[in-house]
Amino acid sequence: MPDRKAQLLIVEDDESLRLIVVRHLRAQGYRVAEAGSAEAAVESLDDGLRPDVVILDLNLPGDTGWDLLRGPALDAAGRPPVIITSATTVSPKWLDEFGCAGYLPKPFPLETLVATIERVTHPEETQQQP
Repeated sequence: MPDRKAQLLIVEDDESLRLIVVRHLRAQGYRVAEAGSAEAAVESLDDGLRPDVVILDLNLPGDTGWDLLRGPALDAAGRPPVIITSATTVSPKWLDEFGCAGYLPKPFPLETLVATIERVTHPEETQQQP
């Protein structure tokens, strides 16, 4: 297993929340790119960003997180696992339909976010724990 931490893309329009999350994840050793909108995320992906995990807010101005999930940018980036964050309840059916790797209702503890990222990026390790 490589020593490097995962490359993450955080798509969150709430700037104060995004900055807190980004700061925490970088302190944990993750490489983090950030986008304040779905359009900015698409631009980053089109420019060659290849995240290991996308952390995606659904309620964004302009294009929504659902639009990003439906569009071609994630496919072009190798369809990285997506962890959905939302202040509204999301149906498990929708999460399954879009192949989402996780769902965190807002507000969520930062430790839960890190644990979810670790589960997604190192599933073999989390399955071995009792």
